[in-house]
Amino acid sequence: MKKIKLLSFDLDDTLWLSKPVIQHAEQIFYAHLTDVAPALVNRFNPDSLRAHRLDFLSRHPALKHQISQWRIKSLTEALELSGYKEQSAVIALDAFEVFLKARQQITLLPHCKEVIAQLSEHYILISLTNGNADLSQHSISQYFTASYQAEQVNAAKPSPALFLKALAIVGCKPDEAIHIGDHIVDDISGAKALGLFAIQACLKPDSPAPHALADEHFYDWRDLPSKIQQLSLR
Repeated sequence: MKKIKLLSFDLDDTLWLSKPVIQHAEQIFYAHLTDVAPALVNRFNPDSLRAHRLDFLSRHPALKHQISQWRIKSLTEALELSGYKEQSAVIALDAFEVFLKARQQITLLPHCKEVIAQLSEHYILISLTNGNADLSQHSISQYFTASYQAEQVNAAKPSPALFLKALAIVGCKPDEAIHIGDHIVDDISGAKALGLFAIQACLKPDSPAPHALADEHFYDWRDLPSKIQQLSLR
């Protein structure tokens, strides 16, 4: 029997659904800007502010894996364009903190917490996210040895950097690890390219069909332990 030591987990759309979280955070963010920067709101509606943020990234591609700085710096520029001058950086940073706080208001998927608690008794758990969700702000973090964001290594999945970070922390080989995530390219392809096992989380109403590249997949968190066991028996 193969000894699986490490389980690495994606966060968004694996432990919780990301769309309602981001939509709520964006609403809170824009409402805050309405209060503190009315000239910005007069110039940018939510859609055009997002378009500006994407255009900013096209002009500053070095921020691709620094999503927090990307949001702060693009908002600073939008505020400057709206006439806030030297106040822009402070307003942008405060607004980002409002967004980030709201972004942590997640609801775990059914049965996630109890399954994570069960798995932590047998494996080392590490979370790997391309986003800026902060697992340390949630009680489920007690079951994880470490949590890493793409910003910390300046490289997002499917780049190997996050996966290698997890392997190094545990001191295990790729074939002693399983990555669990929803994204075919970032999670499944990224993990398989390094030799990790990969389990596809199919937990959204519009989740893609199970991909041939994934070693296993699951539709309900309660099914995950048996999927991990099956890979251990290969």
